[in-house]
Amino acid sequence: MTEEAQQKIRSLVEMAMGYVVKPQPLLVPAIPETLDALVEQLNNNLSLNGSTTTASQNPQEQQDEETWDGESFGVRLAGLGKLLSNDVTKATLACKPPAETKTVVGMIDALAETCFRLAGFVESIPVKVAGQAYKCEIQVLANNIFLATAGLLNEFLVNKVEEVQIQEQTLSLKGDVHGLSKKAVESSSSVLKGETAKTEDGYLVKTGIVWEACQIFEQASRSNRQAVAKKLGDMMSTMEDAIAEVQDMIDSNDDKGGNEDEDGDGSGSESDDSWNDDEKMTEEEKQLSVRANALLKLTRMLLKKLQQRCLDTQSNVLTAAAPSSTSSSTISLKSSDLAMMCDQLYDRAGGIVALADEIATSLYSPQDQSAIVEMLQELNRKNHDCILVGRLFVRGQTEHEKWLDMCETQAKKILDTVFQK
Repeated sequence: MTEEAQQKIRSLVEMAMGYVVKPQPLLVPAIPETLDALVEQLNNNLSLNGSTTTASQNPQEQQDEETWDGESFGVRLAGLGKLLSNDVTKATLACKPPAETKTVVGMIDALAETCFRLAGFVESIPVKVAGQAYKCEIQVLANNIFLATAGLLNEFLVNKVEEVQIQEQTLSLKGDVHGLSKKAVESSSSVLKGETAKTEDGYLVKTGIVWEACQIFEQASRSNRQAVAKKLGDMMSTMEDAIAEVQDMIDSNDDKGGNEDEDGDGSGSESDDSWNDDEKMTEEEKQLSVRANALLKLTRMLLKKLQQRCLDTQSNVLTAAAPSSTSSSTISLKSSDLAMMCDQLYDRAGGIVALADEIATSLYSPQDQSAIVEMLQELNRKNHDCILVGRLFVRGQTEHEKWLDMCETQAKKILDTVFQK
């Protein structure tokens, strides 16, 4: 391959790496204590329909509010993914030996143009209207495509681009988005770690990784609601693990009691069960663990309810809250309002799951019971935040509003038993 062709490939590799952008952290306002205050927050920050346009909402934001269509954007995104996949195939065929300089330059230029379009397309997402969780998901998918493309083309360079090799050791095309096939995860992980690149046909396998990355665009969320639903679904497995850990701890503690009585020496069983090396909980510690797990289970129910009623289905918030009356309690939500609500829900759910895991690990004996009680109170506050956001989603749906009332009442009862112990 000529020096001209090598330089053209190197330029595209460096350009693709430049398109790999670290997703921005989630930034959402704190959720107020009451539903009315939450409505007022939306009114002040996002300008609800029917209100006077705030100075912060410039003409471009108003245009985005009117024209943003996640479904249409997703279709175009998938189309760009298919185009890039085709261009990568052509570039790979052009670059493999024997490579003709003219053909290589032409194919690399076409691929560079498609990468440029994809990067610009992702950058154009109006995050205020589309939502932060959605923008993050799309950015991660785009990063995977650019990194995979750079890794593929790097195979054809005599002098490799070091940055690509470093990134390949630290990043992999794994389950960043719920729904990624197991086959894609396994194959991409092995390739990006350099296991298959040692063979002469490493570039063929890496071409397949680019194809996989492009195909995943077809599975991408079409709205912030869907993006948050996916993330919440992933979080639920962590929540389930925390609950199971506490339940196993309680059950194993009972088994220890039985073994101690049977052996008479308090040594318990000599088996290798993980719980046998831990101290046996006192009755007070056990009761606190039982109540803590009751709150964790209630929290799990709450997250499932919010996922089902607020995220998994197309909520009728817009119609239920349509300005059909002059009542001050009736509001109409724009796309940006819903995007913010989903982001707030995602932010609080993430905090809940992290705290649940911390609570589970803190229940081993000996316990710091005052610290555990504080964490349970904090968990209840975070649950309350999620419930407030959920109330806006199910506004006017009596059955679901009553369920949220029941959830708060039950949480209060659980905490009351903790303080009464």
